[in-house]
Amino acid sequence: MLRSTDRSDLAARINELKWFHPIDFGDGLVSPGRQDAARLQKMSDTYFSCSIVGKSVLDIGAWDGFHSVQAMKRGAASVTAVDNWNHWGNRACIELVRKYIVPDLKIIECDVYDISPETIGVHDVVLFAGVLYHLRHPLLGLEKVARVTGEWLVLETVMDAQNIPHPAMIMYPGSELNNDPTNWWGANRLCVESMLRDVGFTRIDFTQHPFAKARGIFHARRA
Repeated sequence: MLRSTDRSDLAARINELKWFHPIDFGDGLVSPGRQDAARLQKMSDTYFSCSIVGKSVLDIGAWDGFHSVQAMKRGAASVTAVDNWNHWGNRACIELVRKYIVPDLKIIECDVYDISPETIGVHDVVLFAGVLYHLRHPLLGLEKVARVTGEWLVLETVMDAQNIPHPAMIMYPGSELNNDPTNWWGANRLCVESMLRDVGFTRIDFTQHPFAKARGIFHARRA
């Protein structure tokens, strides 16, 4: 329980920042995120359906850290949050989350293309949610992610071209997808699975996104 002055200071700091995730700091303090907390909780349930107890977890595209916090709560031995906060959100948000909720959380600011075993290590379970379709070079990005995945890769992405009976990917050269110029690609399931196999994963399980028909979740594991 925070002292009243500490609670007031924290509440003021939370409200100064712009949040994407609603983060529960306890004592009635919840950040005003743009996403729905119940839906995010359901997504974590889906992402971490493979056991992460005692595992090292890497959250790529962590943003404010909702799923990083969930990983810690679900028994991960360690959690590392990676993002490029110069382009996405504000690092001050996840730093506040680390300070008050998960002090053992490791935070690394890094572009996807700079990810390697040397820069961030190899982790048992890697969460790669909401990132692939933002990459100009998705297969290169996936190669980088595969190199730091020890056991499981959990990939969530926008999907398109579902009526095409072979691996295919649609390019969005402008703001065609959700009026967002940072959205580049929509791959179909066959394409995502083919890319995952190409970078070394042999067991791939697909789950339809619980809230969006045009999104999918892939649990990929090495042999």
